[in-house]
Amino acid sequence: MSVRRSLSRRAFTLIELLVVIAIIAILIGLLLPAVQKIREAANRMKCSNNLKQISLGAHNYDSTNGVLPPGFLGAMPTDTPYGLDTPPVTIGYNCQLVGVLPHILPFVEQDNLYRNMMSGAPADYLSPDKRYGDPSTIGTWWSNRGAKIGTFLCPSDNASTQPWDCILTPIAVSSSSFTINIIAYGDSAFGRTNYIGIAGRGTTVATYKGVFHNRSKVSVSRIPDGTSNTFFFGEYASKAQPFTGWQPVSLAWMTGGCMPTAWGSQSPPSPDTNWHLLSSKHPGVMMFGMGDGSVRTVRYTGDRGTSYNNFIYASGADDGAVFDPNAI
Repeated sequence: MSVRRSLSRRAFTLIELLVVIAIIAILIGLLLPAVQKIREAANRMKCSNNLKQISLGAHNYDSTNGVLPPGFLGAMPTDTPYGLDTPPVTIGYNCQLVGVLPHILPFVEQDNLYRNMMSGAPADYLSPDKRYGDPSTIGTWWSNRGAKIGTFLCPSDNASTQPWDCILTPIAVSSSSFTINIIAYGDSAFGRTNYIGIAGRGTTVATYKGVFHNRSKVSVSRIPDGTSNTFFFGEYASKAQPFTGWQPVSLAWMTGGCMPTAWGSQSPPSPDTNWHLLSSKHPGVMMFGMGDGSVRTVRYTGDRGTSYNNFIYASGADDGAVFDPNAI
């Protein structure tokens, strides 16, 4: 006699399935912030290393040339300022319109790019004592504008994908005042950057001037406030459209100049339209390359108070003010 056994298969009920899905969702919800924090920590480490390499590159430029690279090759001191920050901008092109970063290319492992660029330009094209016409006529110098250089980009930002590029630099408008000049080329071919030289509170006519300004020639050995107390480079995140009829703002590494700190720093809104302020994509902080090659994490200061004052002190190179690093 044969015996037939009935084997039953037990399946999940709908409630059990929903419970499992809910548990998985909770675990993913707990895991994602941790992954994001790890990714941001890695980005900050990379950004810190970029600023360190740029600051050390400026030091090596100083060792080779006796002075730090100029903050910007704009109008000559005897020229009428070439533009104000009131649209439409009037620009004189009888200057190179070159920022600080191209000068240090040979010192951040970009010597081949530098040689290619200079092969189509006069030998003294980057000299602070020379000026030339429209830079687009300088052969291969301008044709290399699209190079994407990882050392010049913060991995937390998307500056390399922004549709606009710009020059950003302070200019004197009188013997005691200044403004920021922003010029957009509207050329998506330009390589971008998130780093810019620090001009101090304003320009050469302002109190608390920094080491980088138009056609500056500052030696590392002649920074009275001390290199460990002085900002060299800071972060500048890509910006959203700041005004109606304007375009988004992102710095081009070839033309991005130097940045004043007079307006302090504010935690950027979303979207960030504060084109006149230093900022970063790191939550709650910015990073600065100091004159001694170290990198400092700085909280946002607002536009007044003790933190603001120390932010200004750190941006100046020859003001004699006592800088308290704990205040920022």
